[in-house]
Amino acid sequence: MNLRQIEVFQAVMRTGSITAGAELLNLSQPAVSRQIERLEQVSKLKLFRRVGRGIQPTPEGTAFYEEVKRAFVGLENLRHIADTISNFNTGHLRITSISALGSGFLPRVITRFSKQYPNVEVSLQVRSAGSVRGVTATQEFDLGFLPGPLNDGDQHLEHFASVEGICILPSGHLLAEKPEILPSDLTGMPFIGFVKDDVTRRQVDQIFANAGVKPKLHIETQYAATVCNFVANGAGVSIVSPFAALDFAGHGLVMRPFRPAVKLDYLMARPSLRPQSAVTSRFVAVLKEERDCALAQFNMARPRATDAL
Repeated sequence: MNLRQIEVFQAVMRTGSITAGAELLNLSQPAVSRQIERLEQVSKLKLFRRVGRGIQPTPEGTAFYEEVKRAFVGLENLRHIADTISNFNTGHLRITSISALGSGFLPRVITRFSKQYPNVEVSLQVRSAGSVRGVTATQEFDLGFLPGPLNDGDQHLEHFASVEGICILPSGHLLAEKPEILPSDLTGMPFIGFVKDDVTRRQVDQIFANAGVKPKLHIETQYAATVCNFVANGAGVSIVSPFAALDFAGHGLVMRPFRPAVKLDYLMARPSLRPQSAVTSRFVAVLKEERDCALAQFNMARPRATDAL
């Protein structure tokens, strides 16, 4: 018994005759008759009996047709599901990220993506760098974002973006008049720092040490968005990724270039043990468009260092 035989049987039952069933399927009458005969042979059921020049379903044929209708409802549902998936109308996307990208940048990307594909469920978990690395090893995600640099052995990781850290100041701060900030400018300033195992913190500490400068480490915290909030509320100054600071533009935060440069690399992780879904591929396309726009905005802002972003 095969699907073609069932389709022919259903067409004959719906139209009431071999001739009409053949026209519905765009087949010849002999071809339809042969399919019905083969179905009767494999099913061991007498499905039709001749009445004059036409046919009439037997009680067995009618009972079998009821089961066929139920089966075809399920098949149509499968076709609908397949069409929905292929057109990105459904699915689930699981993302994990460090705060620098996960607090503002990724929500903007996800918002844009969700407007285009409203039936795709997206979950975003913002974690520490160590937690993101742990989660990416479990395969329980579709995309992960973590700090670099990229090592040759990390085949499931790819470079996502490179930026320079910027100095962030409360609105109206006396250093806001300077076109760029140097380590010596921050001598004795209340400083909001990242925790000691953070890659940005390690670079900043080294730059200050090389310059013989010791800022007043006022507060330590784990997430870039939290650092920005502290600064915006006047608790001190800091050096963060422009990806994190951009979301506070015009909300009590002034951004200035910092020299020497703090180099920040970001990586994108994908599961190493399963292929990428079509939904993930489409999301990555939107993601990279937004990334390129953000990087262009950062680059445009550098020559205009006297303006708050």
